[in-house]
Amino acid sequence: MLTIKELLDELQTLTNLKITQTDIANALGTTRSNISLRVKNKSMATIEEIKKIITFLNLSSPHNIMNILLKKQNQSILEEIEDDPDQEDTITLDYYPDVFGSCGGGSFVFSENKQSVELPRKFITTYSGFKKYSIVNAVGDSMTPYIHDRDKLVIEHWNGEQIRDNRVYIFRFGDNIFIKRLVLNIDQIIVKSDNKEYPVRHIEKQDAADFQIIGRIVGIWREEN
Repeated sequence: MLTIKELLDELQTLTNLKITQTDIANALGTTRSNISLRVKNKSMATIEEIKKIITFLNLSSPHNIMNILLKKQNQSILEEIEDDPDQEDTITLDYYPDVFGSCGGGSFVFSENKQSVELPRKFITTYSGFKKYSIVNAVGDSMTPYIHDRDKLVIEHWNGEQIRDNRVYIFRFGDNIFIKRLVLNIDQIIVKSDNKEYPVRHIEKQDAADFQIIGRIVGIWREEN
């Protein structure tokens, strides 16, 4: 599949226009910072997103451009399938031992320090060779009994998809990182903890600029004592 960056480059080549990340963001109804994050994370563009972008840009010969992009998209998929690691029992992921997602009052510690670890595929509930994954540590007890303090969490990096209600996400709000269940409401996001001692919170529409989803929790690697 084409990454957002590859799609942007292809569009500029095919149209001879200076198409920016802001244009892509407007076409997809999201923010430029979200697109920048997707470019940084090398996230993929879906066929539906490609259609939205071409429609929004109001290009001449849109059908020809769409056909060219879809051919490239399909070729990329075939190339990834040939290299698909799904046949292996383990996968290699980046583990950030000094990056902690808060399961409590909120904490954020970022470090460039990372390690490569071999993780049994059984720890990931839904694995795709087209997705990017990383591992971080959990801190706190707000998500017990589902997540324990110091669990290692497998993150499926956010790709701009719609929030799936009551799934567990790692996200930034302000200067802090949290791990909570999210529910998408009409004009707000409901933030829930599994530990009933923690209250339900809400992120209002006017606070959206301070909110950024990092990824969805798709696996828990717990080292039993």
